[in-house]
Amino acid sequence: MEVFKNALSSTDGFGICMYDEAEKESHVFHIGTRVTIEDFDTSAQDGSLIVTVYGHENFRIHTLHENTEGFLFAEYESIPLWPEVEIKMDQQELADKLKQMFNKHPELNELNQQKQFNNLSWLCQRWLEILPVPACDKQALINTTSCQNTYDYLMSIMQETH
Repeated sequence: MEVFKNALSSTDGFGICMYDEAEKESHVFHIGTRVTIEDFDTSAQDGSLIVTVYGHENFRIHTLHENTEGFLFAEYESIPLWPEVEIKMDQQELADKLKQMFNKHPELNELNQQKQFNNLSWLCQRWLEILPVPACDKQALINTTSCQNTYDYLMSIMQETH
């Protein structure tokens, strides 16, 4: 709760990174997202904290330090956002399947107020958020200069026969 209180008081937000169970020294992947808290509530079912965050930018950690209170601090650099890419006709399937997913799972639909179904970069980022892709694969895909590798990866998954 102390970390959460600290995050609420910060106008700069805080970083969220994926957890790496295989890593021995640092269990945090070095690519993350700077976020700010948009809303929070407690679950009526079990009292757990439910937090809605807004992602501002991705970053790459250079060094990571823990203070005496257990907070992690990092020296980092921002990773440029993927440029917007207008989808082509043969890429429309990615948008159509995401719309189907949003219709089937309204809670996912509510997470994205401003949808950009014509922007391939936005589509690829949403798919990376919701698909159970291994964290090491997500890290490699995020750490690129455009969405093309992610698009190719997603299409290979969607075209596999199940």
